[in-house]
Parts: sequence; C-alpha cells; structure tokens
Amino acid sequence: MTDTGTTDTGTTDAGKTDTGTTDAMVREMVHRRQRRRRTTVVSLVAVVVVAAAALVGAGLVRATNTAPDKAPSRVPAGVAADKSGVAASTGAVRVDVYLDYLCPECRRTERALNSALGSLRSRGGVSVVYHPVAFLDDRSAPAGYSTRAASAAACAADAGRFEQYSTVLFAKQPAEQGPGLSEAQLIAAGKEAGITRDSFARCVEDARFRPWVQYVSDVAASRKVALTPTVTVDGRRVDVTGPDPGAALTREVTEARR
Repeated sequence: MTDTGTTDTGTTDAGKTDTGTTDAMVREMVHRRQRRRRTTVVSLVAVVVVAAAALVGAGLVRATNTAPDKAPSRVPAGVAADKSGVAASTGAVRVDVYLDYLCPECRRTERALNSALGSLRSRGGVSVVYHPVAFLDDRSAPAGYSTRAASAAACAADAGRFEQYSTVLFAKQPAEQGPGLSEAQLIAAGKEAGITRDSFARCVEDARFRPWVQYVSDVAASRKVALTPTVTVDGRRVDVTGPDPGAALTREVTEARR
C-alpha cells in the first residue's frame, strides 16, 4: 500500500500495548457485534413465524451459525475472487492484510510494510489483498467510525485509489473514543488521494458499501482474525509486531515461493 496501517489494537506508535485495546477486547467486540445480529434475526423469526415452531427452530440454527452470510450484490471495484477484500495485485503467493482505520497499530504497520509490499509486487507473483474491517466501531463516539471509514475506502477503490486513500486516512487517523472524521472530511480526504470523480462524494454520503464492510468483517472473524493488524502469507500469520515488519513479511513470501 502507499503508506497505510492496521490492527485493532491497541498498541501505540511506540509499540507499547494499550491494555484498553487488547486482543481479548477486540475479540469480545467482534463477538458482541455478532450477538447483536443474532438477536435481531431471532426476533424477526419469532415475529414472522410465531405459529411455526419448525421454522423458528431453523431460524435459530441460522442465527447461531458463525459462518458469514453471502456476499452483498454491490461490491467495490477490484475485489478478490472471494469478495472479502480489495486485490491490489495478482500472483501465486497471497498476502492478506486485515486493517481497521481506527487502529493505531495499523497505521504504524501500514507505513512499515509500504516499501516491502511495493518491492514484492514489483517482482511479481504476489497477490496482495486488503481487508478493511470494522472491529473498532464501538471505540468511537458515536459508534460506527470504522464502518464509515471502510465504506469510504471502498468508494475510493471504485475510483482506483484504494491504497492512496488508505494512506490519507491513516495520516488523519482520529483518536479512539472520539467521533472520527466527519462525512465532509472523508470526502475531502478523497481529493488528497487524487480522486476527482463527483460520484465519490455521493458514494461516501450514501454509505454505499456498508453491507460489504459488514461482510468483510464477518469473513475475517470466521477466519479467526480478531486482531488488527493481521497479515498472512498463504494463510500463515506473519509477526508484524517486531522492529522490522517488512523484513518479516519478505522472508515469509520468499519461503512461500520455494
């Protein structure tokens, strides 16, 4: 990516772990979001089929199924084949980057991996897929900034500027527990990322890709990703918490190419 970062959390730029945003807390945020969705589904089933116990039972089975729902019909340009992320390149070795735009450590990681990712892609054979998740929605006030930012990033993907826009969002990353960037600020960030299409502003205003962000987050959770940033190479996690995340990623990709 061109300067972008991720992991929910809870580490500062200095690399120190913030006890308020630990892996366990993020996992609980994901589970809490899933429980809210389950409760909604169960309630709807109960109202619609009060006289059909069999159908209610089927609804409960679906509601407790942790597998993600089918991908929404509307997805941004450049999505990977599984529609769970934006593909920045194609190749035999797959690198997946899971990020949350409110995650301080994601910002550091995005910057640290920028050069390595660029070098790997220039040599070819690497498929880089970015997954903008919304694990930290509960850590903005009002809640929901992670989803709004990720939806706006998907709008940027439609304009062919996903990575550039991600870089701008991380440069302007708001503090946790605040309101996050406003709609107007998210639109203005597009201009900084080189987006000139008028349709971008409408896309952000409509929150057009909110359902897709939900899908991306659910797929990530189903893959046991509960922490951002998470980076994998052909499904194997890469430790990006060390002093040189780029070198760690390059070693994993080199090994996978053998």
